[in-house]
Amino acid sequence: MVAPGLLHTYLGIAPGVGKTYTMLAEGRRRRDGGERVVVGWVERHGRAETRSQLGDLELITPRTALYRGVAFAELDVEAIVASGADLVLVDELAHTVPDRSRGRWEDVVDVLASGLDVLTTVNVANLQSVRDYAASITGVGAVELVPDEFVRSGEVVLVDMAAEALRRRIASGRVYSADQVGGALADYFRTSNLDALSQLGRAWMAGDVQVVGTELLVRQGLSTPATRPLVVAGVSGSGRSEHVVRHAARLAREHDAELVVVHVELEDSLAPRRRHELDQDRELALGLGGTFHEMQGTSAAPALAAFARARGAAWVVVALRRSRLGKPARWSVGSRLRRLLPEVTVDEVDEADLVLQSGQ
Repeated sequence: MVAPGLLHTYLGIAPGVGKTYTMLAEGRRRRDGGERVVVGWVERHGRAETRSQLGDLELITPRTALYRGVAFAELDVEAIVASGADLVLVDELAHTVPDRSRGRWEDVVDVLASGLDVLTTVNVANLQSVRDYAASITGVGAVELVPDEFVRSGEVVLVDMAAEALRRRIASGRVYSADQVGGALADYFRTSNLDALSQLGRAWMAGDVQVVGTELLVRQGLSTPATRPLVVAGVSGSGRSEHVVRHAARLAREHDAELVVVHVELEDSLAPRRRHELDQDRELALGLGGTFHEMQGTSAAPALAAFARARGAAWVVVALRRSRLGKPARWSVGSRLRRLLPEVTVDEVDEADLVLQSGQ
């Protein structure tokens, strides 16, 4: 079994602070030290410093992705894995892959699983726990999301820069084109915004985002972010829960909701707990940006219903159970949940990842 690769993330407080430059510099240093280094994806943004630092690093040709009749260049995971490299550089971790409806960070999960080390970049405003605070402070709406747990699974280096220094970089045209400079300085890159993003970045590194974020909002006379809706996925530890969790994660992405995967350990169950399967469910939940919760109960449906009601869930997702004749079971967990939670949308998912029954 191949040991997973190591993740190293350069966390920028804002675009233009030099996280891509820093990533490329480290890639060159490790290449010069004898490692096989390839560039899976880099955003040049027309910046001369980035082009210079990219230099002669080996580039993996992007794959062509088709989405709604339009061709896009995207990270080619298969080509990266087949390259035999020791280290791959992947810029813009928060990017959404249009033809796969998932984040680039999920492609990086696959690269890491193959044994390759990854250097990557992301802005603090894209982190799950920071995003709502950053959006309220800067006035920029929802941005693409990367789960905190994934970034924290490896090493993180904060790439910061004093607000006035970054504003001088922008004014000089080293970050944006001349026709973009004025608007950038007047809007997102105001000194107050950059100072706040820097504080949020340091708070995230210290594990103190909620306290600092709330203080920043109060100081600027802003309301705290609205509570996000919740999707609950019920898993049994049977080893057949992947489609349930992935369907729930898609719902969470589509509705900007939180994801909680819940396992109910039945108190009178004669079957031993399947620890390996539950660990897999936990890892999948965390990898998809959710959390994992275990609880005990005498029956799965009432326990899940109580959890969903207490947390104010908008959706509950469970596996579709069939009778011996292959028909959906009349007294399934899903059907019982619909009676117990008439105000909640309950989806039942079969092993083919199809929602066969959905409704309130």
